[in-house]
Amino acid sequence: SVTEDILTGFKMHCHGWRSIYCIPARPAFKGSAPINLSDRLHQVLRWALGSVEIFLSRHCPLWYGYGGGLKWLERLSYINATVYPWTSIPLVAYCTLPAVCLLTGKFIIPELSNIASLWFLAMFICIFATGILEMRWSGVGIDDW
Repeated sequence: SVTEDILTGFKMHCHGWRSIYCIPARPAFKGSAPINLSDRLHQVLRWALGSVEIFLSRHCPLWYGYGGGLKWLERLSYINATVYPWTSIPLVAYCTLPAVCLLTGKFIIPELSNIASLWFLAMFICIFATGILEMRWSGVGIDDW
């Protein structure tokens, strides 16, 4: 796979390996990052192709490794890493909706009801809570946010 690091880590976690969060005093590993847009886009394309490859293989985190040592948050993290390229499909649809509305002169989204407003509010609160939890887990304070 192009993204062999994800697949290797996933299989190791499924077989019971445990990792810890480590921040050494001096940088333990130094890598290189793409310096121009072309290299960056090529890297993102490789990651997306590797994630799709893992998603379509027998090692997909949705069904591989149950009964092993994988915790549910770890599984959710691996599912997120392999599903993110598929999010481009609804994103393209979302980006074309305004153009369709402008070209047809019709508003294609129905009026919101009270229940739909509650669902929207619940999703907004969940996204906000996820951001706060990620900050707390990484040690970033609210002031820095």
